[in-house]
Amino acid sequence: MTSSTDGAVPIMIVGDSISHGSSGDWTWRYRFWTHLRDQRVAIDLVGPKATLDDIRTAEAGDDDSTYADPEFDRDHNAQWGRPYLTEKSLIEAKVAEFRPAYLLVLLGINDLFWYGVEPGQFEDNLREFVANARRAAPSLRFVLGSILQTQRAVEDEEFAARVAACNARIRAVAASMTTPESPIVLADTAREFVAADHTWDGTHPNPRGELRIAAAFADVLAGAFALGAPYPRPFTEPADIPAQAKAPLGEPAARPV
Repeated sequence: MTSSTDGAVPIMIVGDSISHGSSGDWTWRYRFWTHLRDQRVAIDLVGPKATLDDIRTAEAGDDDSTYADPEFDRDHNAQWGRPYLTEKSLIEAKVAEFRPAYLLVLLGINDLFWYGVEPGQFEDNLREFVANARRAAPSLRFVLGSILQTQRAVEDEEFAARVAACNARIRAVAASMTTPESPIVLADTAREFVAADHTWDGTHPNPRGELRIAAAFADVLAGAFALGAPYPRPFTEPADIPAQAKAPLGEPAARPV
């Protein structure tokens, strides 16, 4: 296993807005990092970004450092709107630059929501993503998250069926592309995640959702790779995000989150 120079295990979180987070969030990255810190496991989160997106502005991808608690390793490789469709061509260079030992990947909802990717093409894109990442690091370890439930999937049966089909493709890719040198394991991030309870807008995780995503990845690292311990259950009831953190600049908060 590769590790960074100070002995910490380098981990790159690859994701979209669900992992990137927005103004006022703790993020599931924070929950994951603090859990492993509490287990006295030294990790080094790596990647090209360290910021949130400023949800209070109309621009996507603008930097915002207003974390609910900034005292954690904030480096990551997540961006609002990102699909496998585009990240598959970029991941090799990022792995080569940041040299992670593990990729924790939570992508897919944008492939379906914005790009209309069908399950067969989704699988092809995911296979390319894995192959390209391995070109930079043949012994890279992958933990692939399943696509979370969103309010759209609750209301739209056809969309829900596409999500389910693509989650099945993620499982199939993990099973068929895993190797002893470069294992691929599924983190079933969707299993304990319910859009109505665990998002603040039908898609993006609230603090309760953050805990469940972090737990799914932590459980896999503990069970499959002996890195840390499973996330404790039952889940605590975390503090909520101040509503003003999500309100457009200069306007009052529309509702509590």
